Amino acid sequence: MQDTHAFAANPIAQLYASFADESAPTSPTWARLSRWIAETQEVQQRLDALPGRKRQPNLFLGAVKYLDGPTQPGDGFASWLEERWDDVERVILKRATQTNEPGRCSVFAPILASLPQPVALLELGASAGLCLLPDRYRYELDGVTVDGAEATDASPVLVSTPRGSLPASPADLRVAFRDGIDANPLDASDADDARWLRALVWPGEERREERLAAALAVAAQDPPRVRGGMLPDDLGDLLAGVPDGATPVVLHSAVLAYLGADDRREVIAQIRRSGAHWLSFEGTRVIEEVRGRVEDGPHFVAALDGEAVAKASPHGAWVEWL
Repeated sequence: MQDTHAFAANPIAQLYASFADESAPTSPTWARLSRWIAETQEVQQRLDALPGRKRQPNLFLGAVKYLDGPTQPGDGFASWLEERWDDVERVILKRATQTNEPGRCSVFAPILASLPQPVALLELGASAGLCLLPDRYRYELDGVTVDGAEATDASPVLVSTPRGSLPASPADLRVAFRDGIDANPLDASDADDARWLRALVWPGEERREERLAAALAVAAQDPPRVRGGMLPDDLGDLLAGVPDGATPVVLHSAVLAYLGADDRREVIAQIRRSGAHWLSFEGTRVIEEVRGRVEDGPHFVAALDGEAVAKASPHGAWVEWL
């Protein structure tokens, strides 16, 4: 994923050409539409008028899917956009790209299980809190299914291909406390919030959307707390709420890229001063301390307390333990 400051600075044509390349492996539908947008000035002019980071392609395309708009390029799409632009703009200005991917728990759970148990989870950019529930999922790891400690028959099975030895089994993870912070908290039990999260899943990734729906159903039964707040200003309140008797862990995935460099450093400094463990899962160039530990690419790097422990698919489909 690009540093989000690029969404404000780069030309629309460049943003959509880049997104076409990014989405092509799993979503030919979004890739075709994005390439067409990159070549269609009348659409670019509308998108260029959006403020700052609201020019992000994934946000616009999520709004199209949320509104059940057409997904094929051409005159039909241009006419629909002309007719529904007010609705599209309203969704874009209200919403954000809050992809809440439970598959990332295939990366988090083995690392969390390797720490002294139980753990207290504090998530930054928690969205609807689905990554605060790693013990409520089931994991298929190289063909073997492992149940989280609080999983049920209704729990989604997160399929991941591991390479190398896992730090620990997800079955050993015990979660005593969960809390999260987000600029715009979502509620897993709210139908409209759930619809928005599903709209952010790309066409062609239907199995991933089914998994998301199942995770939302699990979360809706007993939603984790996700409080409103901004980083780094409100991080202190989150860090202050950890109960005694549990190992505190601050975790985040695809979040720090949305902050400026100074704010990123301040977030990391606050975590380190708190004494909590720090579990990050970000692009390879997002965190200075981790940059260069893993070769650049479309994968993410998982790091515990600033030390790289794995590289993985951004959604946890495969994990290479280092």
